[in-house]
Amino acid sequence: MPIVNYLHTIVLSKYWNTNQWQSWADCLIICNDNLEEWVYDVAIAKSREELLLAIAHEKTIEIFNKETLYWEPDVVIGYYYLMFQESRIKLSELFEKLFDEDDASSESEFFDSQEAKRILNQARRDEYNLEKIDKILEPFAKIAKKQLEALQHYVRDKNVER
Repeated sequence: MPIVNYLHTIVLSKYWNTNQWQSWADCLIICNDNLEEWVYDVAIAKSREELLLAIAHEKTIEIFNKETLYWEPDVVIGYYYLMFQESRIKLSELFEKLFDEDDASSESEFFDSQEAKRILNQARRDEYNLEKIDKILEPFAKIAKKQLEALQHYVRDKNVER
């Protein structure tokens, strides 16, 4: 399972913060005797940069695994939409994040869609249709939810092995 890549994506999107990734790693450490070294490094990582350094080697190894077949820019956008759905960010913040991704020449499939471009242009004029936004962003959120569940199950699966 490409768990380190999933961890990278959830942190990159800022869906998880320092306390969340540390708690995740702490739970693994408390419930397991034999873990990879990177888990301990994640538990003590105090910043996003430290976490990314802690998982860099394992992430590279996972990239060559055939199970790591997902497009990270799409998942990041999915996490943004989940944050909006969970009322962690406002609609204006969602659009701001999407504008930033677009400005950064994101390779997300979202920006290939004419409908997405139309929605972003309307948002720039303070016009939007939540139904259309949901229709176009929900598939990205589904991918993010699957990765989040894999991270959460990874903890549970490790607990069972104890």
